Amino acid sequence: MAQIAAQLQSLVDDPREALGIEVKRWLDLTVKADQAVLAKAAIALANHGGGFIVLGYEELTDGAFECHLPRPTNLDAYSQDVIARIVATYAEPAFQVQVSRVVRQADGATHPVIQVPGGHRTPVMAKKGSPDQKTLISGRVYIRRPTPESAEPGSAVEWRDLLDRCVRAGRDDLLDAIRGVLDGRGERSPPAEPTNLERLQAWVEAGMARWKALAPPAKDGEPGDPPGIYTVAYQIEGNDLPSRAPSEMLNLLRDVPGYTGWRPWWVPSRDGIRPYQFDGVIECYHGLDGNKRIVDPAHADFWRVNTQGQLLLIRGFDEDSGSERAAPGTAFDLTLPVWRIGECLMHAATLAPRLTGESRPITFSASWSGLRDRELIHLERRYVLHASHIARQDSFTAALTVDSNQISDSLPEILHSLLHPLYQLFDFFELPKTLIDKEVQRMRS
Repeated sequence: MAQIAAQLQSLVDDPREALGIEVKRWLDLTVKADQAVLAKAAIALANHGGGFIVLGYEELTDGAFECHLPRPTNLDAYSQDVIARIVATYAEPAFQVQVSRVVRQADGATHPVIQVPGGHRTPVMAKKGSPDQKTLISGRVYIRRPTPESAEPGSAVEWRDLLDRCVRAGRDDLLDAIRGVLDGRGERSPPAEPTNLERLQAWVEAGMARWKALAPPAKDGEPGDPPGIYTVAYQIEGNDLPSRAPSEMLNLLRDVPGYTGWRPWWVPSRDGIRPYQFDGVIECYHGLDGNKRIVDPAHADFWRVNTQGQLLLIRGFDEDSGSERAAPGTAFDLTLPVWRIGECLMHAATLAPRLTGESRPITFSASWSGLRDRELIHLERRYVLHASHIARQDSFTAALTVDSNQISDSLPEILHSLLHPLYQLFDFFELPKTLIDKEVQRMRS
């Protein structure tokens, strides 16, 4: 995962075209002609063996690329669902793409990068054409060719290379399926296994739905949803995790040490907020006092844990909990994310070996929402910010995979890689590595 993140960053910082990389301007994905342009690139890369589509750049006469202007005001039109729907509409057989949003280090602009999988057992063809029936033609197969460009195979060698890739990806009995595609009969490939990050994202989405279902609707005069939340999730990888009863998992959680007064995945014992089971998952919700919402967002946690090594925490911002320095929804603290995410990473580093008896890879994700129009400040006033830094983007997600035995020794470096792009949203604020070093030392002491 760390290698993929570095590769995505390189694609945005230094865009270039190659057989496995296609760079496009900002496409209007509400227009069928631009949908077809995107679909053609995805089909060609899928048949090439996989690759990346980078959006938001235009090519100069010397072959270099610069940012295509104007930039969209937001990237909702380039979401995972929108692009997946376009690929499913135009490609046969359909395949799953992964959309990432990567912040360009030079100017802080965010660009979508579409990762197209390879390894298909049959050639992928267009099942629907473009409006002009020139850019993309129904029933045609497209590949990547030197120049580079996306085009139909133009020689027997190119067809043989394409078929060889398909044969290598499958078994001998798939030759009939390949012939079926070529003569128009076609056959859908079985759905690909979800990636570790996709499994974690599904876990997060299920937890968000549960959190929203538990909170009662706000009554007149009562506060509603918190103005901002952050979620932290991680999963311990491996298909051979020891079988644990929910009660055993709960005891393991109780024994994980904390570094702050309000540690993540805290296991309370008081009636009304202690953990319970729901559909085989351990849940804990601190957001109610009787049947009323807790108005302090930073202490209204909701968390879930299952026996397959997946954990989720949803919590409001400390900055929205009645600080004298900032009204709710207006501030984002300079050091709190270092402490909060650092403590969650250390939780994973502790729980994984206790659950499995050994070091394991950890897929880790953190998301923030409600960022727009917040100003970067420091509530404790140990650091002075000499200029105003405001966020214009409302949400941000960072993810990585790391071995549990590397977290403790590399915690400042891991935190910097996760948090630096988040802080860049605040008028390109550069998060000093020395600040993280100092705050991690304070947290551990």
